[in-house]
Amino acid sequence: MAIDRIQEFALAFPHNREDDVLSCLHAAGIVHLTSYTPSDDSQVGADAALSLDVCRPAREQLLSHIAEELDLASATLSYFAEVDPVTKGLVLSFFPDEVYVSLADLRKAASMSSSNGYTDMMSGVLALKGQLVEQRQRIGQLEQERATMLPWVSLPVDTEEVSRWQRIALIAGTISPLNLARAAKQLSDLGTAVAVDMVSATKNKRNVVVACGRSHIDDVHNALISEGFVEQELSHIGGTVDSAINSMTEDLRAVHQKIVALELEVASYLTHRQEIIVYREYLLNERTRLEASQDITRTERCSVATGYVRELDVSSLEKLCAGFGGIVCMTGEPTGGDSTPVSITNGKLLKPLEILINMFGFPVYSAFDPTVFLAIPFLLFYGLCLGDVLYGALQIAICLYFMHKYKFSAGVHNFMMVFLYGGVAAMAGGALTGSWGGDLLSATYLGKGNVLSKFVLSLTIIDPLQSAFRFLVIVWGIGALNQFYGVGLAIYKAARRRDYASIIYDCVGWLLFLPAISALLFIGAKWGTGFRYGYLVALAVGTLLLFFGGARQGKGVGKVLFGLVNLYGIQSSYGAGSFLGDVLSYSRLLALGLTTSMLGSAFNMIGSLVKVPVVGFLLGGVVLLFGHMLNYFMGAMGAFIHSARLVLLEFFGRFYESGAPRFRRFGFWSEVVKVVEIATVGEK
Repeated sequence: MAIDRIQEFALAFPHNREDDVLSCLHAAGIVHLTSYTPSDDSQVGADAALSLDVCRPAREQLLSHIAEELDLASATLSYFAEVDPVTKGLVLSFFPDEVYVSLADLRKAASMSSSNGYTDMMSGVLALKGQLVEQRQRIGQLEQERATMLPWVSLPVDTEEVSRWQRIALIAGTISPLNLARAAKQLSDLGTAVAVDMVSATKNKRNVVVACGRSHIDDVHNALISEGFVEQELSHIGGTVDSAINSMTEDLRAVHQKIVALELEVASYLTHRQEIIVYREYLLNERTRLEASQDITRTERCSVATGYVRELDVSSLEKLCAGFGGIVCMTGEPTGGDSTPVSITNGKLLKPLEILINMFGFPVYSAFDPTVFLAIPFLLFYGLCLGDVLYGALQIAICLYFMHKYKFSAGVHNFMMVFLYGGVAAMAGGALTGSWGGDLLSATYLGKGNVLSKFVLSLTIIDPLQSAFRFLVIVWGIGALNQFYGVGLAIYKAARRRDYASIIYDCVGWLLFLPAISALLFIGAKWGTGFRYGYLVALAVGTLLLFFGGARQGKGVGKVLFGLVNLYGIQSSYGAGSFLGDVLSYSRLLALGLTTSMLGSAFNMIGSLVKVPVVGFLLGGVVLLFGHMLNYFMGAMGAFIHSARLVLLEFFGRFYESGAPRFRRFGFWSEVVKVVEIATVGEK
């Protein structure tokens, strides 16, 4: 439940053991590697370091091989996505496509890499892809040729026999009736005898065969062409057109059968898609492992790997080095200050709420883990926003379903746990405000004196619909307390850094000034003279502390100016103006809570309008189901967004410092492939 203590480390080892050491560290997965350059003299130093990299040729050859394999894997998986696209519904599209494997599956990927097993498989898939492309192109060609021949199917002559005729020539083509008549007249004027036979016709065109003597074929051809005749070449078919079409039909059938066989073969490879995904991620991690050699510093005598390790893992690193042999291991306190990478460890109950930290950015190393401190305000705000018992129960059921469905996914588990906590908070908020599906369990629908209605009323502390202003005052009070809570955490942060001046002049000053000025404006003398003197003294002391705190940052006359503007918060981490704006922003808790309750009640009223016994029951049920589901999803989404906003902007700004680099373990990592305790790839 804190930021892990971090140690810097340096490992020294012989040059020829670089790859072995990196492999050992990668398998352990306990260190965060960094690069270290003892001096930045010139390129000469870099060239000298490269010359000491005795493993470089073999490493570069392996990197080249990995790049080729990655290209193969990407092309194969892209083709699989074309052949068998993964379709997901709207809801499931929000969940990750993860593959769960065991360590044995990763070892299998490594062994297949060394034996080129997946290489042959992927090459075979891509070869099948090429064959399928060729066969589909062949289908296109055959269908086009067949479509071209179909208008001539009734032509009875054998084109091969016609080509052997010595006196008569046949010319086939398409021409309009008017142009055909003009061409015939032109040939008649020339004294050339022709015979025309129409094979088929369309609305404006005629498919004809023109017979003429071979000695006049050029004249006939030119006359026809001049009138727009489009010749159809038939001599290549080697027989009748009908027989050629039948042959093409048989060829099409054979090609289709071949395509089916190829597709079945591709389908057999599709069963290995998950293995290819694992193999690709294994290759990506291998590339990362090999490229980590760029972070190694080389001296004339040895190679040095530097980085960070969690204090809890220092003993494991030392044992690892001792067992490996030939490694000198040195550890010490980090020297990077707030640039030190941060690792946060929380228990199972708090870890899901780290999603809010991830949204805002990790805290700097010298700060503290705010996860436990944001849990209460976030869930309180969520419960006030959604604030319905039935909606909260529905949300818990949905979360449990998806947690079971994606039981191996840590990301889904943590995300759903946040909403499960929100569901519990919504049930509590709904019980205290009397919202059970809006007013579904009220006497309006269950009748007066109903046990359930009495139970609901017994739990209700305040009804926002009946006491909206009083509820608004309550959420303003919650907002003010949350702001003071944030200032209190700022005191905690400053105390950890021994920054006592900030505690006194900044934090304590505001803790005195803000409540006192609020009491002066809204309470006055209502609570007695003693209380009035008390908050006036607090106001005076707080004003002086804030004034002197701002004056510390100025010089000469500027001290007065700096002291005055500090009261507004320009020089301070907080201010009267920002306090007022932040407290008023908590009004959204009332707005969202009222919206959820009012919409739920409205759907209840609509569902009860139809009085026909059977029809009214069915129609009312549909209205209630659709309306409440819609209201729930809108309310849950708004509750998360606005609760997160109130925490990240109006709360974190009081004390939180983000922007730290994360502790990245040098080991197997993938967004897609997750290593879990299962026997085989794909078992779920």
